[in-house]
Amino acid sequence: MVIIYTYVLMMYGRRERGYTNGDGDKKALAIRRMKSPSCGKIHSELPDIIIPYKRHCAETIEGIITGGDSVIFDANLRYRILGWWTGLLTYFKGVMDSLNAKHGTDFSASPTPKEIVRAVANAHLWKSTRSE
Repeated sequence: MVIIYTYVLMMYGRRERGYTNGDGDKKALAIRRMKSPSCGKIHSELPDIIIPYKRHCAETIEGIITGGDSVIFDANLRYRILGWWTGLLTYFKGVMDSLNAKHGTDFSASPTPKEIVRAVANAHLWKSTRSE
């Protein structure tokens, strides 16, 4: 027996979300907020170009993690991002393995940091420092 859940989210508004791109320029996005009529919770959209609770764009963070030279960043930012990534990498791998086992998802042999972040965030397993 297969149970299919459908989620209908109603548009609730927008909020501004700032980020810094690879050139060091500060940008702003209008993030859509949606409310679930069934549970009453408000959910924010997660665009591909940002990572939850990070102020630099996903491209910059991925460039630092993978060792890309085309990204402009300072040594302190590199140190902080790599520390964050290595501290959570075991957790991220566990979530990916769990998603593979439970749902039969098929991730590439070596998923990119953006793919990992998207999978963890969409599974509602993102670790945050904020109280819920």
